Amino acid sequence: MSLIEMTKIAIDKHIETKYPHLLYPTAVRAKITKASGGSEYNLKILDENGVIDERFPEIPNVKSALLFENGDIVAILLMYGQLLDIHIVGKVAS
Repeated sequence: MSLIEMTKIAIDKHIETKYPHLLYPTAVRAKITKASGGSEYNLKILDENGVIDERFPEIPNVKSALLFENGDIVAILLMYGQLLDIHIVGKVAS
């Protein structure tokens, strides 16, 4: 293994452990998979092509003051790259 390869592995590991939020995009599109009571939603994150991204689990119970229906595509923010702190920005026009 060359010095360059060892350095790359060390840098990748450092980023993965110290800055995991850099591994995820900050803003993505998501599909509303369940709307309950008009203020709480389940979401599935979409990839760049608008297809459900299976790398991410369904995200339940995301609260929002905005109203959406099942099947709507929304823009969401992953605060600090965390799946536990999600904010729905609004509906994405198709």
